[in-house]
Amino acid sequence: MELRKIGKLMFLIFVVICGTSPVFSMNSASQNVNIEVPETNAISSRYGTEGSSVINLGYISPDDTETAFNDLKVKGLSNNNAQLWVKACGDFVGQKTSQKISLSNLKFDVAGSSDKTNFSEGYVRMMNGGNSDDDLTLNLYLKVPYGTAPDTYTTTIYLTSVLDTLEPA
Repeated sequence: MELRKIGKLMFLIFVVICGTSPVFSMNSASQNVNIEVPETNAISSRYGTEGSSVINLGYISPDDTETAFNDLKVKGLSNNNAQLWVKACGDFVGQKTSQKISLSNLKFDVAGSSDKTNFSEGYVRMMNGGNSDDDLTLNLYLKVPYGTAPDTYTTTIYLTSVLDTLEPA
């Protein structure tokens, strides 16, 4: 008799354990997860091996000879087809003398291209397809005219990316 009671008790414990254990009672549900990725349009740029945001071309002799610089890297970060555009804010202006070097003395080309383009105060298209994972090298060319006074001359250049259907303002 005692054995029967132990058997019933064990059976009752087994039923309770099986009924409450998540291993033996499985329910599942699924849920779809949706996200929307907006169209993005961005670029990054850096100069030289350290990635400086200042382009320091160093000493250039005022000998009316064009000097080439090719360390400006531009990377398109857009997830849609974009165009890369450039412009400058104006002539190079001396910090001490206020003398100017005409913006027409500054040109650029994209590495692999043989066509040099003058910078201007309005945007000029640099290239199409600014959504590449590769860096694009922008070569700069500057000519300092004879008689230019010793000084540090500066201007600002702007690099911008716009979607293929737009033009920069």
